[in-house]
Amino acid sequence: MKKFSNSIKGIVCLGILLFFGTGSYANAAELPDVKTENTVVDTRPDYVIYVNRALNCITVKQLDEAGDLTPVKSIVCSCGREGHETPEGTFRTSNYYEWRKMVDGTYGRYVVRFNGKILFHSVPYIEESPDTLEWEEYNKLGQSASLGCIRMSVEDAKWIYDNCKPKTKVVVYSDYEEAGELGKPTAIKIDKNSAYRMWDPTDTDINNPWEPEPEEYLPFEGTIDEFDYKAYADRYPDLKDVYGYDKDALYEHYITFGIEEERIAVSY
Repeated sequence: MKKFSNSIKGIVCLGILLFFGTGSYANAAELPDVKTENTVVDTRPDYVIYVNRALNCITVKQLDEAGDLTPVKSIVCSCGREGHETPEGTFRTSNYYEWRKMVDGTYGRYVVRFNGKILFHSVPYIEESPDTLEWEEYNKLGQSASLGCIRMSVEDAKWIYDNCKPKTKVVVYSDYEEAGELGKPTAIKIDKNSAYRMWDPTDTDINNPWEPEPEEYLPFEGTIDEFDYKAYADRYPDLKDVYGYDKDALYEHYITFGIEEERIAVSY
């Protein structure tokens, strides 16, 4: 009878343990760490990231359902310097971090892992703060400079972080002749005397003191015969709806109102 009583107690205790576990949850949706990678479908497009370590540039291509690749973005970067060359091969993105401490004690922003310790990330920061940019390293974009990772401007690093979902294919290769279908962008250089040199000029942080230089408006000063009225109409649908391709009317509008409104007109 005593053994039977102990068995009953054991069953009751086991039931309580299974019910409560380490905490009490009303349903499976509240259980911690039960979500898997397949729980939510990632609807972002599929991309392949091609890193040309020889010329320090990236070409991102979009993959369609038919398996065709279309170049959509080019990026200037810094791959691994001599003795720390970025490994060639085909890899997949995995972990994503908004900030991540690097092996040399600096910090990277918009970090995406794709090959063990090899990462995509911004140019390094001294601290985990956007106003501590290592601007000297920023001025090395376009040349080999890192310890193996792929450095970019904040704008470009964030683009990969935001748009390239986990398991995106990454191909690292060397081609000293061709940068890629879209070429190699020109890297921004920061003046060493700039008061803003500790900020990445491409950073959209509201506290970033860099401001793009406003483009000076230059009015068209040619004659009606030099006035490209079709281009003017195509640029401004509101005018095209009213005037169509009436050359005289469009030119009159530009002279009377367009210049004051800083509308763009060009010559043939």
